[in-house]
Amino acid sequence: MNQSAKEVPVVIPAYQPGEPLVSLVHGLAGLGVRAIVVIDDGSGAGFAEYFQRIAAVEGVTVVRHAVNLGKGAALKTGMNHALVHFPDCAGVVTADADGQHHPEDIVRVADKLRANPGALILGVRTFGSRVPWKSRVGNNVTRTLMRLMVGQNLADTQTGLRGVPAALIPHLLRVATAGYEFELDMLIACKYQGCPVVQEPIQTIYLDGNKSSHFHPIFDSMRIYFLLFRFSVLSLLTAALDNLVWALAFAATGSIGESQVAGRLVAMVFNYLGARRVVFHSRQRHQMVLPKYVLLVVANGLLSYALIQLIHYRFGIRALTAKLCAEGLLFIANFAIQRDFVFTRREASPAATDWDRYYTSVPATARLTRRYTTAVLVDAMNRHAAPAARETRLSIVEIGGANSCFVDAILAEVGCRSYEVVDTNQYGLSLLARRMGASDVIRLHEQSVLDLSLAAEADIVFSVGLVEHFDPAGTRKAVLAHFDALRPGGIVIITFPTPTLLYRLARGAIEAVGMWKFHDERPLDPREVIRAVEERGDVLYEKTLWPLILTQELIVARKRPARASAGSPLTEVTELAV
Repeated sequence: MNQSAKEVPVVIPAYQPGEPLVSLVHGLAGLGVRAIVVIDDGSGAGFAEYFQRIAAVEGVTVVRHAVNLGKGAALKTGMNHALVHFPDCAGVVTADADGQHHPEDIVRVADKLRANPGALILGVRTFGSRVPWKSRVGNNVTRTLMRLMVGQNLADTQTGLRGVPAALIPHLLRVATAGYEFELDMLIACKYQGCPVVQEPIQTIYLDGNKSSHFHPIFDSMRIYFLLFRFSVLSLLTAALDNLVWALAFAATGSIGESQVAGRLVAMVFNYLGARRVVFHSRQRHQMVLPKYVLLVVANGLLSYALIQLIHYRFGIRALTAKLCAEGLLFIANFAIQRDFVFTRREASPAATDWDRYYTSVPATARLTRRYTTAVLVDAMNRHAAPAARETRLSIVEIGGANSCFVDAILAEVGCRSYEVVDTNQYGLSLLARRMGASDVIRLHEQSVLDLSLAAEADIVFSVGLVEHFDPAGTRKAVLAHFDALRPGGIVIITFPTPTLLYRLARGAIEAVGMWKFHDERPLDPREVIRAVEERGDVLYEKTLWPLILTQELIVARKRPARASAGSPLTEVTELAV
């Protein structure tokens, strides 16, 4: 077993267990698991022997309920214990006590959780003909309902083998359900807390036709499915309230528009409170959710009003009947928008930009902005750069240039004797190597700008969108690294985002729809970069690139000779004409 998986506690709820629990615990211990929490969910004195035997195993803790509280309550007890006693764990793995889960599968789910600490890991089984009917039918029905009602297509909704991320556990501890339906509530919580679900195939094991399972195929399924139907119940109650207020207002005023406003306002308050807390389990702040909800209500009200007018006047149908028809047409659309936009929290942004993903699928807008940026770079190089006296062509270094989009134009329009690309992203560098093929000019270096080891001989060192991905100390170090690879008198070109109003508005809009990719990007005040530049060089010009909606700042500087001091007069600042 991997050392990383040992850091993930295994939580096993048990009610009146048998030998399969003892075998499971010994199997896990044999694989090196040293954090096992077993919850005795009020099993009674007749089953104390099994818990005594497993309590003697190293790393096993038995937590007891005085009475049977249900599987969900036992899971919450175990997860709470894990967070208290293993505060730095990536999460917990839950497993059943009836022998359905092989120890090796549990370990693999633990490893998967460590590799994906922000996701819920589901150990999914294959439901063939050998699976007991109550499990096969129950899972198929629940899968269908989950797909329709929650928008998630999961292979095994009833699996008890799960890797639960630590960040999700505090929310789950507040969920009211305590029985088998808690596991379904966990899936719904993932949807509305922005927690992705990763499915990991596991062995399908049922001992003695699954006789040891305490899952009742009728009563427990009904409880689970009723949980799903609360979506529809709230919608029906809201519709009834809306139509009642609408009918009363229409009888009093005779105005479809005024009646629509009255009914929608009352229904909006009722539906918002119910949807937020009862249906979607949303704990997001009102200022995050309410504007989206009001926007939906306004848009829905206008569309509903137009449909009522059309049906009522065009087809001569009574106004109330026309309203019911219009609302029925909009029901599914309203539900889907609330489910996927209003009450769903976006997945937590990762700490750093996923450059592999970015290079795999470059946005179409980036292809357009790159043309402008390329023209600016080429113009700056042709205006200000010159090769060393003994050379006729330039030596260029691009830092952060994995799968460079500038190299082709620079080679064609500037010309150089060497073009070196430095980046830490191996995938992007491999794409560039395949694209450019064998070349005596281009050399690739898998290095960090913060630990650069190139000779100081380049005529031009440039980077586009690099220095903003660090904290202030890292940004300063990255800027100075440009000069480390540059000969005295050489040219540094640096572009970076700057927090103009246009930048903030554009980025805010992109983040609002969940399409922002550069999660560690820190728009920089130009003065921060200029201070670092002036430690080694003189600024030649500075320009804000307004045609880029996510506005960038461009700085060009010349490296001072080693004998020049930081206080030397600056070269006159000019502006780039583009």
